[in-house]
Amino acid sequence: MQQIQDFFNKIDRTDINENMSNLLSEDIIDSIDIMALVAEIEKYYKKPLKADFIKAENFESFKDIKAMLEIAMR
Repeated sequence: MQQIQDFFNKIDRTDINENMSNLLSEDIIDSIDIMALVAEIEKYYKKPLKADFIKAENFESFKDIKAMLEIAMR
C-alpha cells in the first residue's frame, strides 16, 4: 500500500491515506486526481494503463487501486 500512498503524495494529495474509502463517491478525489494518478502509475510501471481499468470503482480505496493494479500490470 506504500506505493499507492507514494502515487497520492506525488500528485500533492498527502491528505489521502489507506484508511479512507469512498474516495470518488464522496468527492475526496475527482477526475483530475484520477488522471494524475494514472500518469504516475504509468510512469512507475513504464507501461500504459488500459482504458478498461480507468473506471470509478477501481479508485474508491487503496484496496481497490491495489486490486486493479495487480490485474492491470501483470
